[in-house]
Amino acid sequence: MLLTRRHIWLGLGATGLTSAFCKPVFAQENLSKNFLQNGKAQHIISGDSFILEDGRRIRLTGMDAPRMAIGDAVAQPLSATAKQLLHDLIAGQELSFVAASPDRFGRVRAHVLIGRDQKWLQGEMLERGMGRVRIWSDDDNRITKMLAIEEQARHQKTGIWARGFYAIRTPQTITSARGSFQIVEGEIVDAASTRKMNYLNFGADWRTDFTAQATKKIARKFSKAGINLSGLSGARVRVRGLIKSSNGPSLWLNHVSQLQILDNE
Repeated sequence: MLLTRRHIWLGLGATGLTSAFCKPVFAQENLSKNFLQNGKAQHIISGDSFILEDGRRIRLTGMDAPRMAIGDAVAQPLSATAKQLLHDLIAGQELSFVAASPDRFGRVRAHVLIGRDQKWLQGEMLERGMGRVRIWSDDDNRITKMLAIEEQARHQKTGIWARGFYAIRTPQTITSARGSFQIVEGEIVDAASTRKMNYLNFGADWRTDFTAQATKKIARKFSKAGINLSGLSGARVRVRGLIKSSNGPSLWLNHVSQLQILDNE
């Protein structure tokens, strides 16, 4: 059943959360605050999405699990393992939803808390190496902690991080990955700025080499976070996002946390 905004509103509890739903709130010190009506999973779709008994479709915000086979797209390595882990973690459990918001596919993107202990589902999946942090433009909740959990799992080669398929790419090896979510690490050869855009060029030829780009609006958000995109020439960074084609492989920066400066690591 396609989840509409009407279904989402009907899922709101009697806790006066309409305004919180329009502008998601996430209290790190009290994860049980400001959640949608609790529910139980009825059907597991993949390692990052499932359907509740009342028909709501939940998408784990802030992460991507290995993709199941969809249409002509083949299943990614460990997709079935991630799906089984999600099932084992939430089957029969009362689930709470924090910082929830609808997406364009009719799903509810949310942080999920499990049972009485309020165990954080995203943290469990990332710790066991069954996902990568993927940041949407409106994600401001627990991203720093999620990146730290992902980093530890990667260093320990847990789950997907033992597979070359999920290895961090270099600017030179990203061309074949167009259309997929990737993490790319390399040195910015030239940080360029125009009237409307900022460009982080990872090669000498911006027409063919990998580039990360941001609008001026997003660049101002980086500036507020203490990062001057125009001053990153020579910096070694890690960026993450969907790889597209625009004068060579490119990645749009829509959130400050998509970029990590690695020079001091």
